[in-house]
Amino acid sequence: MVRSLLERAATRLRRHPFGVDVALACLVALVTVPVPGLSGYSQSSPEVSVLLGLALCAPLAWRRRNPVPAAAVVVLVCLVQLVVLSDELLLADVAAPMMVYALAAHGPAWAGRAGLGAGLLGAVLAAVSFNRGQSISLVVSTATLIGALVVGAWALGALRRTRGQDARPGRVPAASDQPLLERAAGWLRDHPFGVDAVLAGVAVLVLVTASTDIAYPGPGLAAIPLSLALLVPLAWRRRRPVRAAAVVTVASLLELVLVPGYFLPANIAAPVMVYALAAYAPRWASRAGLVVGLVGAVLASAVYFGAGTWFGFVFAAGVIGVLVVACWALGDLRRARLQQVAGLEERARLLELEREQEMRLAASTERARIAREMHDVVAHSLSVVIAQADGGRYAGQTDPAAATGALDAISATGRQALTDMRKLLGVLREGDGEEYAPQPDVAAIDQLVADVRASGLAVDLIVEGDPRPLPAGAQLAAYRIVQESLTNVLKHAGPAGRAWVRLHWRPDALELAVLDDGRGASAAIVESDGQGQGLLGMRERAALHGGRLTAGPRTGGGFGVHASLPYGPPR
Repeated sequence: MVRSLLERAATRLRRHPFGVDVALACLVALVTVPVPGLSGYSQSSPEVSVLLGLALCAPLAWRRRNPVPAAAVVVLVCLVQLVVLSDELLLADVAAPMMVYALAAHGPAWAGRAGLGAGLLGAVLAAVSFNRGQSISLVVSTATLIGALVVGAWALGALRRTRGQDARPGRVPAASDQPLLERAAGWLRDHPFGVDAVLAGVAVLVLVTASTDIAYPGPGLAAIPLSLALLVPLAWRRRRPVRAAAVVTVASLLELVLVPGYFLPANIAAPVMVYALAAYAPRWASRAGLVVGLVGAVLASAVYFGAGTWFGFVFAAGVIGVLVVACWALGDLRRARLQQVAGLEERARLLELEREQEMRLAASTERARIAREMHDVVAHSLSVVIAQADGGRYAGQTDPAAATGALDAISATGRQALTDMRKLLGVLREGDGEEYAPQPDVAAIDQLVADVRASGLAVDLIVEGDPRPLPAGAQLAAYRIVQESLTNVLKHAGPAGRAWVRLHWRPDALELAVLDDGRGASAAIVESDGQGQGLLGMRERAALHGGRLTAGPRTGGGFGVHASLPYGPPR
C-alpha cells in the first residue's frame, strides 16, 4: 500500500514539473536564506545577504522550463556577491551547482558545456575570493572541493539527460533500465578524453598544491610550472600518448636539472605515462617507454639517493624500476584486452557479413534453380501445344470434332503454362538455366521415400484422402519440400533417426508434414535464427503457389515442417 501511494505521488510530481521546481526553490530559500538575528548570515550586511540569497534561489523555479535564462541570473548574482560581500560565503550558493545540473540535464548541449566551464571558473574565483590573504595550498584545496562539486553536478545532469532521451517515444529504453552505476560506467567509456581531462585537472589541483606545500620549500615557484608540465599531458594519455609521454620526459629531465634533490609529487605522472604507452601507443613506443622509464629510474635514484650508500642507491633504483615494470605490464595487459575485444567485434562483424552474403547467395541459387524448373515446365507445355496443333491441323480435314478437342487441349495447356510462368517470374532476377530434365511430382514422393529409406533412415509415408488435380508447379514444390526436409533429417539426425512423411489431401489444399524424432533440421533454424538456406527456399516455393510453410521444434522432441499448397491458383 505504501509503495502504491509513493508511485502515485511520483506520477503526479512528474506531471507537474514547474510546480515541483517552485516548491523546491521555496524550500531551498527557507533553508539557506539567512534571517537577521539568526546565525549563518553576513555580519557586515545581513540585508544584502537576504536579497542575494533570494535572488539565487528564485531562478530554481525555472530550472527546467527556462534553464539558460535561470542560469544567467544565478551567474549574475554570484558575480555581484563576489563584488559586494567579497570574502563571505552564503548557504544559498548551493543554487550554483544545482543550476549546473539543470543546464546539463534540461538545457541545450552547448549550454551544458558552458555551464560546466562557468562552474569551474566560478570555483577558482570563489576560492581566491573566500581565501584572500591565505596560503596558496588553501586556495587550491578550496578550488578543488568546489570544482569536484561542480563536476559531480554536471555528470549527474548528463546522466539525467541520457535517461530522458532513452525514455522518449520511439526510442529503445534499454539504457534507462540499467542501474545507475552501469550507465555511469558506459558514459565514462564513451567519453575517454573528457575523463582524462578531468582526472588531469584534479591531479593538477591536488599535486601542485602538494608541490608548493611548506614541506617542500626548496623548489619554490619553479615547482608550479614543472608540475603543470608533468600533469597536464595526462589529459592526452589516450588520444596522443607518444606526444604526451615526450612532454613528460622533457619535464622530468628539466626537474632533475633545475631542482635537483627535491622530489615533486607530480612525478607520479611518469609511471602513468609508461602505462599509457604500453596500453594505447604503437608497439615501438611501448618498448621505448619501458626503456626510458628504467633509465629514468636509475637517474632519479642517482640524483635523490646518490649521496648516500651504494645499497641505498641500488635499492631505490630497484623499487622505482619495479614500479615502472609493473605499470608497463599492466598497460600491456590492457592492450591485450583491447585487442581481444576489437578482434571479437571484428569477428562478429565479419560473421554477420558472411551470413548476409550466404543468404543472398542462397536466394540467388534458389532463384536460378526455379528458373531452370520454369524452363522445363514451359518447354513441356509448349511441346504439348505444338503436338496438339499439328495433330489438329491434319485431323481438321477429316474429323472436325478431333480438331476442336485439340484446340481445347491447347487452350488448357497454354493457360496452365502461363499461370506457372507468372508465378515463377515474380521472384526471378537472373536469366534462365541450361539444364533440361523431367520434373518430379507428388507421385514421385513414393520413390523419394524409398530412396531415403534405402540410405538407412527409417521413413514412413502416410497418405490421407483422395488425390486431387494439382498444378505442375505446386506438385514440384511439394516434392522439393519433402526432399529438402528429408535431406535435413539425414544431415542433422543421421541414419539413427526416424521420420514420417504425411500427405493429407484436404478439400481445398494438399497439406504436407515431415516430422522427425531427432535433432533433425532444427540446427538449420537454431544456428541461423530461422533463416536457413533450405528453409528459405522451401518458404519461397510455398509462397509462389499461394501456400504457406512453417517449421520449428516439436513439443515432444525432434523437428517438424508443415506446408499447405492450394489446388487452385493463388488469390
